[in-house]
Amino acid sequence: MVSRLRPWLAGLLAAAGLALPALAQAQEVSGAFEAPAKPLWAGEVFELTLAWTVDWNTFGNLEGELEWASEPLAAEPWGAPALRAPPAPGASRAVIEFKTRAMALAPGLTPLQPARQVMRLQTGVVDMEEYQRAITETRTIESAPGLFRIRPLPAAPQGFMGAVGEFTVESAIVAEEVRVGESLIWRVTLSGSGNWPAISGLPARQVSRDFQVIGEPEQIEGADSSLFERTLSEVVTLVPQRVGRYVLGAVEVIAFDPQSGSYVRHLAAPITLDVLPGPHGDLLPPDLPAGAIPDEEAPLPPMLKGQGSAIAPPADILFGITLLTAPLGLVGLWMGLALWRAHQGDPFRLARGAHRRLAKTLARLADHPEPATTRALVRDWQRDAALRLRLGLAAPAPHAFGDPRWGELSAEADRFLYGREGRLPEDWTRRARRLFEDLGPPPSFKPAAALSRRNLLPAAAGLAGLALILMTGQADAQEMTAKALAAEVAEAPLDWRARHNLAVALAAQDRWEEAAGHAAVAWVQNPSQPELRQLWLTTGAKAGYSLEPGASVPRPRDWRGRGIALASPATWRWLSLAFGALGTAGLGAALYARYRPRRHLARAGLGLAALALVCGMVSAAALASYGPLSSSQAVVIWGAGPLRALPVDTPAEAAEIQLAGGSVGRVDQAYLGWRRVRLGDGRTGWTRQENLLWVWSAPE
Repeated sequence: MVSRLRPWLAGLLAAAGLALPALAQAQEVSGAFEAPAKPLWAGEVFELTLAWTVDWNTFGNLEGELEWASEPLAAEPWGAPALRAPPAPGASRAVIEFKTRAMALAPGLTPLQPARQVMRLQTGVVDMEEYQRAITETRTIESAPGLFRIRPLPAAPQGFMGAVGEFTVESAIVAEEVRVGESLIWRVTLSGSGNWPAISGLPARQVSRDFQVIGEPEQIEGADSSLFERTLSEVVTLVPQRVGRYVLGAVEVIAFDPQSGSYVRHLAAPITLDVLPGPHGDLLPPDLPAGAIPDEEAPLPPMLKGQGSAIAPPADILFGITLLTAPLGLVGLWMGLALWRAHQGDPFRLARGAHRRLAKTLARLADHPEPATTRALVRDWQRDAALRLRLGLAAPAPHAFGDPRWGELSAEADRFLYGREGRLPEDWTRRARRLFEDLGPPPSFKPAAALSRRNLLPAAAGLAGLALILMTGQADAQEMTAKALAAEVAEAPLDWRARHNLAVALAAQDRWEEAAGHAAVAWVQNPSQPELRQLWLTTGAKAGYSLEPGASVPRPRDWRGRGIALASPATWRWLSLAFGALGTAGLGAALYARYRPRRHLARAGLGLAALALVCGMVSAAALASYGPLSSSQAVVIWGAGPLRALPVDTPAEAAEIQLAGGSVGRVDQAYLGWRRVRLGDGRTGWTRQENLLWVWSAPE
């Protein structure tokens, strides 16, 4: 009550003309921004504090709202002011703090704009006869600007959608049984605390082609969502078209955890769904005969034995030379491989190399090199001596040499290398050279060993290893098989048998997208093989690959698909060139007959040209169905994802081109680990090299 009367009394005294003493100046009021004392990551939500330090003896109260422009941060509204701690007895300073949560969108030095707060402060006193009157006024106080260093996120793994914080993901359906033709709601929910302003949606999901997607996915936010605490659900309506058991794939969200400073994978488990018969039976596509086995339920074909080699689209002259030299080249390759296998299997191969190195090592030791060089040469002697004597040990003990003279040399070498004195006997080199000369050179390599059965026919060992893998049937064996086959495909990209076997191994591990990509490439390289066709249809349906004609790998189910599958796109391209040359020859013969009248020659030439024209049109139609797959730079994008405008890891949802798994194109530019892909419709975009499977060559 007294504080409210003080301004009125001061005014009354001033009106009465009483003399007032000089006013006491209020002490300074300062404000500063505070953040957690730890590194802050781009996108991390952190607690931001604005602390006002005031003189508790002269502070009156806060008036109005705190004024602050949060840019370049994204921040929630400030909370109510609170006193950090009661002032200690006799202390005059106190801290009033405001708190909120904020997030920096970009890394680097981030400046914060000053905040403003209106405060009522005591600016002086008036000495009266019996008491002192305080003089107060309102002032707008401005805080100091802030400056925080925001760290960039480490290199992100494939599939990172930009989420930073603590999240959970759930996948659910209304019922685990549904009938053909009935609608099914598939809901995926992402919830948690993090940089929601930078997250625009959930990762793409793959669904079998036997489900019809109704409308566009609907996004629903929770009612209690805030700026950094949200629940986002994406609802998809599906209508099953066939009876069977299906798996709605797992949903994975990769987020960055700022507490641990690492990327975390949040996974919603796959859902098994049973589709029961509807009132009208299966809603089959018109080109699929009734009673056929659905692709998803078809059993995986077995792995193929031997080695396959697909035809790539080479230059004309190279193709002609290959036709002439292929038989001799094959024989030469066979004998070369047999000779290499014999050399690799020679039991004295390592001993011969060690013998040559020992001679050089002893010759250098005889020149009395520097101590450091001597120690290195003695270590080389120990290693090569074990190889020359074929002990089978990397670091044999002295007693393992068998001959006590060699053992004594090895023991002296150990004392020289690891003992305290570090001295090598003066006659050590002379004794080592005498033993080396007494040993003599190892047996030389015999090229005739290449003609032995085991070197000419190495397939038996490969079949035995395959049988052993099939007998184990363990997950780790499958993983080893997949890795070995992947290495084989990398070495021989045109080996369609190896690609087929790799796709079978990946499918056995439920890695359907990768399996479908390799199965598609194997089928494109050799489309006439029935096992390749079956595997491509099964894995492609399981992975939910795109079916757009010309934009994806064709599905050879109707008469058109089976027609183009008579040959690979590389073969069709060669046939187009051949038919063009044939038509040119026919027209030339007809023209020649006009100058030198030859009636039969003219008819034959025109007939040949007409036949070439018809066959050329068939080849052109087949190439159009294959789309970009006929290019020597053809690639298959095996997983759903974006094509970015620039080779930069921008948010996936910001890309204008979103591709489904199984899309095809050709690479026309490369930049570091990025490749620019040109689609069949002319659109282009950048994607990572690891997202691509090259059809006709190894990754470039």
